[in-house]
Amino acid sequence: MKRLVMLAVALTLVLGMAVSASAAPEVSISGNLLVNAVWNDNWNFVKNDANKESMRIMERADLYFTVTANENLKGVLGLRSDRGEWGKGGFALGQPGSAGTAQMNIRDAYIDFNWPGTDVNVKAGIYTVALPQSVGSASMIVAERAGAVMVTAPVTDNVSVLAGYTRLFDNNTAAVTAANDDQNFLDGYLVAVPLNFEGVALTPFFMYGNGGKNFIANEDVTAYWMGTNFTMSMFDPFIVKADLNYGKVDADDTDALDASGWMGALGLDYTGFDFMTVSAFGVYTSGNDSDGGNGAETMPVLDGDWAVGSFFFGGGLITGDDINGNDTPLGFWTIGLSLTGIQSFAQGLTHDFHVLYAEGTNDTRDTFNMGALGSYLTEKDSLWEVDFNTAYAVYDELTLYGQLGYINSDFSENVWGANLDNDAWKVATGVVYKF
Repeated sequence: MKRLVMLAVALTLVLGMAVSASAAPEVSISGNLLVNAVWNDNWNFVKNDANKESMRIMERADLYFTVTANENLKGVLGLRSDRGEWGKGGFALGQPGSAGTAQMNIRDAYIDFNWPGTDVNVKAGIYTVALPQSVGSASMIVAERAGAVMVTAPVTDNVSVLAGYTRLFDNNTAAVTAANDDQNFLDGYLVAVPLNFEGVALTPFFMYGNGGKNFIANEDVTAYWMGTNFTMSMFDPFIVKADLNYGKVDADDTDALDASGWMGALGLDYTGFDFMTVSAFGVYTSGNDSDGGNGAETMPVLDGDWAVGSFFFGGGLITGDDINGNDTPLGFWTIGLSLTGIQSFAQGLTHDFHVLYAEGTNDTRDTFNMGALGSYLTEKDSLWEVDFNTAYAVYDELTLYGQLGYINSDFSENVWGANLDNDAWKVATGVVYKF
């Protein structure tokens, strides 16, 4: 009898657990693991440089948990490991897993919900804050993770409104707060109007930045950015893309800390081939003039993620496999052609080909705002870039990559000195497992 009673109790507990489980939120797990080997030559464009030639193997992991209560409510937690280099730090012999190295850190952590009975969406937490961009990989101004709350509301079937707040930087400490009344921060306020009609889509935006009195060199700083992207597909298979952005930073007392500038981009895609996409593009960004004392004439940026090609301007396929990491200093123009998704002789084997030419728009006499050789381009600097990249889908979730890149640069000796080496190369191969 005792055994029957115990069995009944056990069955009751199991059934209760089953009922509880059926009412629990749905949890999904996704992420990726990647390993990338890069052989680089002369990425600094300097003769006899200590890092002229090197070979590195990089590794990184992402792990995401999505907890969905229902179609109107979910939470996302994303973790990313340190991007480690084999043989160094937490990726050296005997060091993986040691305290303080090779850690998983929060990358995304946000709540995403619709207001009950409406189509108004609210997203609050840490996630990617990005302004709209059509030509290139992402916005030049900002396209990175930050703490934010964004509200999106449909107005009609074709028009919606997005409004939000983001704290972009906060360098306050107890000492700073006590001395400066909590003034070492930068907040952003964003309004955008996504417009989607048949064959035409664009998103005009305006973002205001309010910096505390001590955010930059003890200055009270304000800033704003405005612009729009544009995509027209009504002439499919021809797709026209464009971007126009303007930004301004105004420091309260010091003119040299001011900045204002703009960028414009135009692109044309042809998708009529069933074996590849052809894309042509041109991009112009304003450059600094000869007087560094009156501030910068390049568009101020926060933390963009823009790139074309896959070498000089960023755009590498995995990690650690491009020169500027999608963060090239502005003051340049470039034109280029890309052939992407080229179907090869074997199933799952595709190629991308890029060729581009770039010149600087920054005056050579403005040494106040000048950046570093290898990323900053003056009016006397130019370069050609050619890339050929290959991807092979071993499985739906597993992809092997190969990359070849070459840059022939012409940096001015009058600006940078005589110790220049114009040719840069890269060879990279890696594997990515997405789950």
